[in-house]
Amino acid sequence: MLSAEEHWIRWWCAPWEWAHADWIDVFADHCGMTREDCTELLGTRHDVFLHSVGVVPSQPPPVESLMQWLQLDDTQQQRALSLAGRICFGQGGQASADDAGQVHEPWCRAVAKALRPGLWLDPSVSDARVLLAAWAGEPCWSRLRLSWAPDVLPQACAKLPENKLQTLWQSVLWRVSTP
Repeated sequence: MLSAEEHWIRWWCAPWEWAHADWIDVFADHCGMTREDCTELLGTRHDVFLHSVGVVPSQPPPVESLMQWLQLDDTQQQRALSLAGRICFGQGGQASADDAGQVHEPWCRAVAKALRPGLWLDPSVSDARVLLAAWAGEPCWSRLRLSWAPDVLPQACAKLPENKLQTLWQSVLWRVSTP
C-alpha cells in the first residue's frame, strides 16, 4: 500500500489513473483514437491528456488536508459530500443521498449552527462538490474534478470564505474517518 505522500504524488502526476471513464473518452476524442489506443498513449504522453482536460502541469503543492481526502475510499468520499451537503443545504440537494445520514443528523445540525452557511453561501449552490472545489483550490480541483463524469459537474462558485470551508471540511473529514 502506498504511503499518503506517495499516493498524493501519484494522484497529482497521473490523474488519468483515477479519472472517470468519460474523461478518457474526452481524451480519445481529442486525439482521434480509440479508448484502447489512448490507454497506451497515457503512459508516455501524459502532457497531452492533461492539456485535453484543461489541467495545467505543475509541481504538486503540499496540501495535507487534500491528502486526507485522497486517503478516503469511495464510500467515505460520498459520505463526506453527503455530510457537507446536510450541513450546508439542510435536507435538500445532494444531502438525501446518504442512507446513514440520520445517524449523523444531530452532528450535522450542530456544525451547521456553528458555521451558519446561510450567511455566506449563495442559495443557488446545491452541490457539495462546489464546496469541495472552493476548498481544494483551482490547481487541485482541476485534477480532483476528474473523479466525476464531465457532464455532471456543477459550475465552480465564486470565492467562499476560507475559514468556513476549512472548518467545514476538517470537521467532515474527521467525521468520516473516525470509526
